[in-house]
Amino acid sequence: MKNFLLILALLLSFSAQAAENPESYYVPPQQFSAALQVMDMGFANVFALFQNATGSFSFDEGGKSLSRLRLALDAGSMTSGNSGSQRDLANMLGVMQYPEIRVTAPDSVSFTDGKAEVKATVTLHGASKPVTFEAVLNHVGKSPNAGGMWSSEGDAVGISLKGAFKRADFGMSDDPETPGRFGDTMTLMLEMQGLRQ
Repeated sequence: MKNFLLILALLLSFSAQAAENPESYYVPPQQFSAALQVMDMGFANVFALFQNATGSFSFDEGGKSLSRLRLALDAGSMTSGNSGSQRDLANMLGVMQYPEIRVTAPDSVSFTDGKAEVKATVTLHGASKPVTFEAVLNHVGKSPNAGGMWSSEGDAVGISLKGAFKRADFGMSDDPETPGRFGDTMTLMLEMQGLRQ
């Protein structure tokens, strides 16, 4: 009985340590798709894609929890469907003055039925504001993108994030040359495959 209680205590201790020390994941640029969506003159949404983005997060597979989320988007790498939209969006974002968009969420959040709300801080256009993202846990498993030849290597987590915010909250006013072109609500969409470190 004594031995059983000792083993049980050790197992509980190990589980507690595992819960306190979730695995770290890195999101390389080639496994990160980031887009910004905003209404264009009330007719249709226009999309901007960021060609260079990276990040990291911690994930506890047992508790299906995400924490220590840190993402960085290179605003200067933004492209759009046509040069006019790209120029006007770049002016609105002020990419020359504010070359990086950051998303941080240090607190832990658990997924229920593959979904969660992530309360993050977005730093954009020189301002940092709270933004809530709808998160979807897409898949947890082995990925050929992670490489590795040992059984413990190749672990990956796929997560989608989508958050909407008012551009006025970030001090993004209309371009005098194109007043009223863009709607006030912007949506940031982030698709990530994190590779276990």
